Amino acid sequence: MRIILFLISLTILFSGCVPKVSTSKTIKDTKIDNELIKDLNKFSSNDIELKNFWWRDFDDKQLNILIENAIKNAPSLKQLEAKYQKANNIIKAKKSSNLPNVNFESQATRQRFSENYIFPEPLGGNYYNLYQTGLKLQYDFDFWNQRASLIKASKNEALAQDALIKVKQLAISTSISKLYISWNFKIEKLKKLSTLKKLVYEKHHILNDLYNIGLSNEEKVNESNYLIEKINQDILNVKEEIENIKNSIAVIAGLLPSQINELKKPSISNKYRISVPQDIRLNVVSHLPQVAVQKYLLASKKQYIENAKSKFYPNISLTGLLHFTSFPFSQLLKESSFDPEAGLAFSLPIFDAKRRESNLNTKVNDYNAQVYAYNETIIKAVNNIVTTLKKIQLNKSQEKSEKIVIFNKNKNKNIEKRVYELGIKNKIDFINKNTELEEEKIKEIALQEKKFQLHIDLIEALGGGYKNKVKDVLSSK
Repeated sequence: MRIILFLISLTILFSGCVPKVSTSKTIKDTKIDNELIKDLNKFSSNDIELKNFWWRDFDDKQLNILIENAIKNAPSLKQLEAKYQKANNIIKAKKSSNLPNVNFESQATRQRFSENYIFPEPLGGNYYNLYQTGLKLQYDFDFWNQRASLIKASKNEALAQDALIKVKQLAISTSISKLYISWNFKIEKLKKLSTLKKLVYEKHHILNDLYNIGLSNEEKVNESNYLIEKINQDILNVKEEIENIKNSIAVIAGLLPSQINELKKPSISNKYRISVPQDIRLNVVSHLPQVAVQKYLLASKKQYIENAKSKFYPNISLTGLLHFTSFPFSQLLKESSFDPEAGLAFSLPIFDAKRRESNLNTKVNDYNAQVYAYNETIIKAVNNIVTTLKKIQLNKSQEKSEKIVIFNKNKNKNIEKRVYELGIKNKIDFINKNTELEEEKIKEIALQEKKFQLHIDLIEALGGGYKNKVKDVLSSK
């Protein structure tokens, strides 16, 4: 009880010795939620939870294999996983410092003892062998959480590494998905270009026949021939884009050229529907791995401040020695050679030329810098979500407008078809309207691709199914 009262007194006495520090504030979670709710409410939501394996909803087995193998084998992820294991080992090393340090020591020395010192005869003036062995115990008490704060800091750094792995996994899955979906729609575009090419070929043959009988001029024939070559160029450009896409997938997924050439054409399900999951509406911060990284690093910096403060307080260390000392080796482990020792040391920092204060200010500066990094990540994340939602809305309006254009052009095509079938005109006007319709359908494919790409952007912006399952280590005030 006396020791406890003594320590409490010391705490009160030296608490005033710790300089007061001012730390920056993080953005409130409620403020973030309020920013997002008004935009998220504009979208139809469902009760389906955004899961870690969200790409499986595209119902393409080949895409599933590509992403899951990439996540499992990507060198960049392996590197992060190794750093995570290193962080865990650091935690274990720091935890071990909480236990007493016990060492076994044993030595044998030969020494001449001085005749002109404290050693009496026959010791003085002669050589003797000295044998020593024993166990040494040392323990520093952690009254002010100096070691505990370092352990907590290391834990948060390990959690940050784990969240960073999730960030990388999300980047890999979204990148491969966007490339794969682009490949899917490029194939759809090739089909439309092929249809368009057939129409232009048919028109070219009609114009050529009309030219041969003097009912058309050479300029129109040349123009149709030019259009054929233009479509051929477009087809080649799309095929080149597909090869570039496959090459990018190979790099991200870690595939060799021979492996990427074995891939089949994508088959994204037509039943896939885009919506905003219900569980994302509130507390979006806990669903973002990049925010979790900054949050854990911030919590770690906070613990380093606590560690710097603890160095202003006194500390007590305990030492013990179970020791045997003997001149003759045969008597080394005898009771008469037993010379135990115990000690209690008290350390009190008084003057260090402001070294501890400078250390504390440095830790506070690190913490404040991390607050700004955390706030910046939050601002970027929220803006990214809102901007993506607005782009999806614009794309939806563009799709709606394009459907109206296609509907009217289809009506015009049908009118020209009836006129042609009645023999009022030749087939050229009908082909022209059909060509215009196919060109609009190509635009519609581009908008559909953009819709899918934006939805993957939204999935990434919402964290891709990530959940911060660890209890919050940072309270928002």
